[in-house]
Amino acid sequence: MIKKMFFCFTVLYLVGTNINITTQADQPRLAVLLYHHVLPAAENKSYADNGLVLTQETFAEQMEYLYRNNYHSVTAGELRAFLYQNAPLPAKSVMITFDDGYMSNYMFAYPILKQYGFKAVIFAITGGIQTKGVVFHPDQLDMLSWMQVAASSDVFEYGSHTNALHTAVNGKTGLVSVSLDQAKADLLYSQKRLNNKRLFAYPMGQYTSQIVDMLRDSGVDLAFTTNKGYVAQNSNPLLLNRDTIFSGIDLNTFASVVSCQYEYY
Repeated sequence: MIKKMFFCFTVLYLVGTNINITTQADQPRLAVLLYHHVLPAAENKSYADNGLVLTQETFAEQMEYLYRNNYHSVTAGELRAFLYQNAPLPAKSVMITFDDGYMSNYMFAYPILKQYGFKAVIFAITGGIQTKGVVFHPDQLDMLSWMQVAASSDVFEYGSHTNALHTAVNGKTGLVSVSLDQAKADLLYSQKRLNNKRLFAYPMGQYTSQIVDMLRDSGVDLAFTTNKGYVAQNSNPLLLNRDTIFSGIDLNTFASVVSCQYEYY
């Protein structure tokens, strides 16, 4: 089930919403990076053709670039202050996020982030988090354990990616397919398990205006899409853009993304 779910992540599907998410180019802007799965090149055999699987070496190169160029990794709290209180961010700022909650985030991304003193957010599918530690297999999509969640909390803040409503049927995730009461129950359970009400990422980027309202009413004040583009101070805090980092990106393009100079079409 998880493997089937993983290969749908490139889908960008907005369901029946007319919420304005435009930003002004002359405002301070922030790139929010979106990663998924990270594997050492030598172990990346089953997913070598999947653009959402980065090699550990590529991820390390990107984080080294940020470090050497004096980028600050923005926390959820800092982004909240930027959006709600017009608080400034350091001139060179970037936010690092991961979707789904793969064990590879802990094994291969966490040590690199910690080495450079960076913070990041993992949006976890809480229903997939393991109650016991499991042996890592590079040819399958092993999920984090709760022990790893606790052990990595010095680097990662954890937000909800639903508990059990990520999987898509006929192109629609459970989040936008079930009743609003079911969606809210799933969200509340996920928030409780993570002890964090305030962060959410839409599975596969899918949402409706009713879902957005439900998140707001449930205490979420930062929610992330998969819409391309940057975040500005007039961005809707519940419909925040992110820049998906694909495996084929070169360092020059990465540099233009994090400096908010990349032109999206």
